[in-house]
Order: sequence, then C-alpha cells, then structure tokens
Amino acid sequence: LRPSWELTFSAPVDTNVTPLPPGQDDMLRLTVSKPFTSGDVFQFTTQAAHIQTESAKSELNLIAVVPNPYVATASWEPRHIFTSGRGQRKIDFIHLPEECTIRIFTISGQLVKTIEHFSNIADGAESWNLVSKDGMNVAYGVYIFHVKAKDLGEMIGKFAIIK
Repeated sequence: LRPSWELTFSAPVDTNVTPLPPGQDDMLRLTVSKPFTSGDVFQFTTQAAHIQTESAKSELNLIAVVPNPYVATASWEPRHIFTSGRGQRKIDFIHLPEECTIRIFTISGQLVKTIEHFSNIADGAESWNLVSKDGMNVAYGVYIFHVKAKDLGEMIGKFAIIK
C-alpha cells in the first residue's frame, strides 16, 4: 500500500513578483528515513530570486572580456565550410549583471559600440562581433570598455585585439 499525499506551498503575497508555479518537468525529491504516517505535515518556505545590492556592487569587479587578448587567427573560431575566409569573430563580456549598458571606446576616447544587455540570469554574458556602430570591422589595438549597471554602479576595463 503506497501512501497518497499532497504537497502544498504557501507564501506571503508579493505584488512585485509574478508567481511561477512548478512546471510539468519540475521535480522535488524528498528523501526520508522513516515511513510516513497520517499525521505527518511538511512545510517548506522559499524566497524568490532577488538581487542583493551590496553583493552585486562588489561583483562588478568580476566583469571581464574573453578572450583577452583577442587573437585574429584564433583556432577555436569555427570555419565556414561553404564560404571562404575565417569564421565568426567575437569576444564575450562575462559576469554581467542582469541589466547593464556596455560602451566600448578606443584609447583616444572615440565611442566604438554601445551594447545593451538584458538577461534573466545572475551571471550573464554578452557577445560582440567586433563590428563598430558604423558597421565596420574594428582595427587591432587596445580598447576600453565601460559597464554601467542601473542602481549598482560602474566598472571600467580594457582589452586588446592583436594580429
């Protein structure tokens, strides 16, 4: 005889959060070392995902560009089988907050590209195809990037593109 039971969740109503009930493939595994009885009651309390502002501010220093330096003939870039030339050119900005603006400048201060980043995950990434705001491939050299995250602060770094 298998016991039949129902697991219910209740939480205070927060009007700023949209409830997300468990989906068809979501699973909760509960392992106990004694048999269930009819009087057993289980209560679980969870907290919705949120940003801890102080922790997020300190993590802005983790933002990085990979690969750095970017080598123009990188072996990990895929080759186009049906076309000539090299494969996709890109660098990635990693460890980004959920919402931020990335601005890329030349060493002399000219704006090269602005990238808006939006994600639902805490440790986000954004790719850049090394094409300027004017639609031209960027030149080799050192670039400065500036990341501004709403309500969290700013971070400045540099990366290089070499032959």
